[in-house]
Amino acid sequence: MRRLRWLSFFCLWPAAAMAGENTSAYTSFDLEKTCRKVEQGDEYVFAGSWECPGYKGAKLQISVSDDRSFVGFGPSPGSTCAFRKTFSRFNTPLSPVEWRLRKGKAFATIQRWRVTTDDDGGSVTWLVITKLDGKEACHVHYIAGSYPDANAHARRVADDLANEDFDCATDGPTIDSKIGEPGIDLSACRDLPAE
Repeated sequence: MRRLRWLSFFCLWPAAAMAGENTSAYTSFDLEKTCRKVEQGDEYVFAGSWECPGYKGAKLQISVSDDRSFVGFGPSPGSTCAFRKTFSRFNTPLSPVEWRLRKGKAFATIQRWRVTTDDDGGSVTWLVITKLDGKEACHVHYIAGSYPDANAHARRVADDLANEDFDCATDGPTIDSKIGEPGIDLSACRDLPAE
């Protein structure tokens, strides 16, 4: 009987462990169909800003200027640190957004971006892991899309780094890449140039 009890414990333990694991949810966006334009573009380089629905009422804001995008998340996404960063080369944030959930609450996002590498249309992709921290959101890590098992690695990194130990104000993002750096400001939020 004792042996059966131990066997039952070990058979049920993985299921119990899995029940406490972080999970993912996905939301898609389309600037023309699912998002609302909140700021009109101009006749020069600014294309405008859009607000899109995210996970369970969270918002996503995308602003495009000179073919470079800025993305923020949260209740006031346009005022977050994440919204102040973009890649130096022409870029596009891609849909869908992966939201990492802990006990059903989003604590990070993973989003793939397409970034040009030259003036002839060449491009690579980067995964941007963003910590969600109340009204703040900040980049914690960048993974080259060509990095081995990049999507699964991004989930592990989000789970490990986007926690209470990472301080958006003082901690800068890190990188996993075999193709060099991503070409983005790696400063902590408080060290970013004034707007």
